[in-house]
Amino acid sequence: MEAPDATPAATGHRQHGVWAGLSLGAVVISVAAGAFWGGFVLGVRSLRTESIQASEALQALQRECDALTLELARLRQENIACDRTRQIEQERDRSVQEQLKASQDERLALAREVASLKKLIRAGGRSVVAVQGLRLTAGEAMREFTYRFTVSQPIEDVGQTSGSIDIKLTGRQNRKDKTLTLKQLKGSQPTKLAMRFDHFQTFEGRLVLPTGFEPQALTVVIDPKGDKLIASAETFPWQLTE
Repeated sequence: MEAPDATPAATGHRQHGVWAGLSLGAVVISVAAGAFWGGFVLGVRSLRTESIQASEALQALQRECDALTLELARLRQENIACDRTRQIEQERDRSVQEQLKASQDERLALAREVASLKKLIRAGGRSVVAVQGLRLTAGEAMREFTYRFTVSQPIEDVGQTSGSIDIKLTGRQNRKDKTLTLKQLKGSQPTKLAMRFDHFQTFEGRLVLPTGFEPQALTVVIDPKGDKLIASAETFPWQLTE
């Protein structure tokens, strides 16, 4: 009697094991794939977040850099302005010092001249009237000007000084040299200047220039009375003061 055939049963068990193994492998692969995909997604999201943060940080740095650039430009402009101001102040100080020295030299020369003049006057027994402080300013009307000057006596023991004063203007008119006296300046006031003083006297008046006349200098002519005084004239350049 032959033994029963066990092949079909063994084959069935074997197929069942194969399918179970395949199913388990598929599950493992699926889990691994899911874990990989999850990690990949998380990694992408993390990289995206870091990229955004890095971009924002870069933009912040760029804004800060722009602000620093503007601040540097402003500081450079301020430095240039400070240097220029310092140069102007140095030039102004130098100019003031030069003007002061020139003024001191002029006063010293004038003092020497006055001292010499006094010696000559005392030696000759006669004196002269000094004209000082001429000031010319523009008037209210066209071609109208005001003047102011002072006459004085440099010698103390001369006594009272008297006489008359005239004003002459020299300049150009119609391309020719021309001299005009106070009487020829129509509209000018006063037309006569009389001096009478012990120490000094100040004169003020108004000059009206004719059309086309361009003044270049003003001369104060002194015509004193008595034998103790010498006739004289003092000429000043035509310069207006504000």
